Amino acid sequence: MLGCYDAVQAADYDGVAFPSTADLIAGEIREVGTFNTTYGVIAQNQTLPDNVQVGNTWDVIYIAINRANYLLQQSDKITDPAFPKLTTQAQARALRAYHYMNLLGLWGGSTQGYGYDGGLGVPLRLTPTTAIGTETAAIPRSSEADVATAIRADLDFAIANLTTGTGTTITKSAALALRARFELRMRKYADALAFAKQVPATTGFATAAATGLTSPDAIWQLAFSVTDQNSYAFYWYPSPGGRNEFDPGTTLAAAHPAGDRRLAVNVAASGTTLKYTHTATRDDPFNVVRYAEVVLTIAEAAAQTGDLTTAAAQLNIIRTRAGLAPTTATTAAALVTDILLQRRLELAYEGNYWFDLRRTNTVQTALPTYTQTFRNLFPIPQRETNITNNLIAQNPMY
Repeated sequence: MLGCYDAVQAADYDGVAFPSTADLIAGEIREVGTFNTTYGVIAQNQTLPDNVQVGNTWDVIYIAINRANYLLQQSDKITDPAFPKLTTQAQARALRAYHYMNLLGLWGGSTQGYGYDGGLGVPLRLTPTTAIGTETAAIPRSSEADVATAIRADLDFAIANLTTGTGTTITKSAALALRARFELRMRKYADALAFAKQVPATTGFATAAATGLTSPDAIWQLAFSVTDQNSYAFYWYPSPGGRNEFDPGTTLAAAHPAGDRRLAVNVAASGTTLKYTHTATRDDPFNVVRYAEVVLTIAEAAAQTGDLTTAAAQLNIIRTRAGLAPTTATTAAALVTDILLQRRLELAYEGNYWFDLRRTNTVQTALPTYTQTFRNLFPIPQRETNITNNLIAQNPMY
């Protein structure tokens, strides 16, 4: 189980690369360092199938999936009553669902978003590769719909077999929040609302500082240490202690309303961010799931299903924490516009904005220089298409 979580912490995954890649292409992060052939071209929306970072992230996500699959297979053989089989398997299946959500997020769906007819999926592996042979044979991409079915089944199992709470491992609260995130992404607003409403409020959230890293906000938080480090502060800050690979995007500061307390966090005076600052120890936590996201999911899903009172009330929880006056929006469209802005500012540098643009089909509106809509999907790594003789098909136009 520790190995399964360790895979999520990898440098090419949530140790820095996955959320940063999503924020680079969304323009929330500027690449100002020397990784011009990897992060730099991603930030310019000119990613090609041979991009090393794209290939590394694809690989590490499938490594993480294989670890979860192996744990599920082998744990079925354990009969010791002292072994918490159901809760262990529930965590593994929630992790697997999270991985497939991320694969679909970057490489799947269609140019207009997620959950449309004919949406593209990824290779769906639900059993481990334990020996070279049939288990390691290449398989084609499944449809987006088939991958979505597997994601929902895994999260439903996790929800049924875990208890609520917060921490560095997946709980029922985290699984519910992930299910709500997925349904929102798939535009199943009533389902997103139903799952988000089941997530218990975290104690002290409404009055906590709007930094994005406070304990009352974290539902599932990856913990790092001086001996198990990540690269967030290393990439954000200059020497000593960093390489200043990233700076805030050029439009992010101006997107904050006057008086927004999050501005000083998201765009610090030094031209960095205060979300990741531990340059010496490199042990900044990374929040995979925050209660702020749950609140905004309830708000958006309520607005999309006609409950404007709930939408405004939930939105105002976030606005008040940020030092803003209550919303003046009175229509569903205006509320959703404000909610999406609050998501951008509240969840900055956590890898969410790109997926919001994709699911709302606003990539080309928000980023008008992105005229090649096929690039709304990342390219399948060249190695995958080459070694499978195109059994794993490339995304169109690459």
